[in-house]
Amino acid sequence: MSSASRPVAQASPAAVASPVAKPTGSLTSVRAGSLFGLLDTPWILAAARGYFQQAGLTLDVQRFDTIATMIPLLSTGQLDVAFDGATSAGFFNAFARGINLRMVANQGVARGTSDQRPYYAIVGSKALIDAGKLQRIADLKGQPVNILAEGVLAQLLVDAALKSDGLTLKDVQQQQMGFPDALPALKNGAIAASFLVEPFITLGRQQGLLDVLVSGEKLAPDREITDVFYSSAFAQKRDAANGFMVAYLQGVRDYMRTFQSSGADRTAAAIQLIPQLAVKEAAAYNVMGFPVINPDGRINAADVKAQQDWYVSAGLVQQPIDVTQAIDNSFVDAALATLGPFKG
Repeated sequence: MSSASRPVAQASPAAVASPVAKPTGSLTSVRAGSLFGLLDTPWILAAARGYFQQAGLTLDVQRFDTIATMIPLLSTGQLDVAFDGATSAGFFNAFARGINLRMVANQGVARGTSDQRPYYAIVGSKALIDAGKLQRIADLKGQPVNILAEGVLAQLLVDAALKSDGLTLKDVQQQQMGFPDALPALKNGAIAASFLVEPFITLGRQQGLLDVLVSGEKLAPDREITDVFYSSAFAQKRDAANGFMVAYLQGVRDYMRTFQSSGADRTAAAIQLIPQLAVKEAAAYNVMGFPVINPDGRINAADVKAQQDWYVSAGLVQQPIDVTQAIDNSFVDAALATLGPFKG
């Protein structure tokens, strides 16, 4: 479910240096959907620093609870862009039925964090860990474990974690709940473990509710976490779609220089992120796990296929798609012609 559209604050185009020519006419509005999560940092920075305006665009962003509610709006052209486009069984099945969208840029790769500070992970109840009842993944046998939803990346990674210690999904009680509900469930004992992402991992740690059992980055290095999707209608507006990609990749590169560079000052970025994200304490941005986002934008097609293969093996996808038909790198290629390859 989405909230009402919300304009995103944008700086003057003159405020930030850019290789993109300043717009001379009116700005083109782009309707976008977002979960307003940590991996939305690049577009938030790009908007706050004026990169979309420099490309002749303005963002009209709606908040959604899940990518699943964005897909129908994207396929009918009611949204131009969807951030946080994680693949799922539902996505592959919808694409096989002829859904009208393009996967156009990476928005997160399982790399660049530490085992102690992962972006996403299988976490366990601190109470059970402190009591000595949960010391390893195998101790989850027969326990309630949150997989978020059936047929999504969270379930895939929970399965990988269980298999790493001799279990399968059939050995646990699979529970389905959103990230905000997982913390109270860990507190009251409704679940023993959960798939979680930042900032919920850090929030749960601060509240003494959880510890990391295994990081998602360790389970599946270089896994494609989320992507940016275009509607087919927006993809046909080449000037706007290419300009959007230039602005987005500028935001990604600022993100990488800030959150993936040792010793970088995160203060300015935190100030721009706090109005948009759930984490309101600037100090938290120094301890949360921020994953790599490909600064050149390209999607790892091999991993997208590997994810689809898991859904097929689980019986959740009956008609596999050719993932290369879903991925369109032409917008990234056009943006790189303007920006050049990332050099840090």
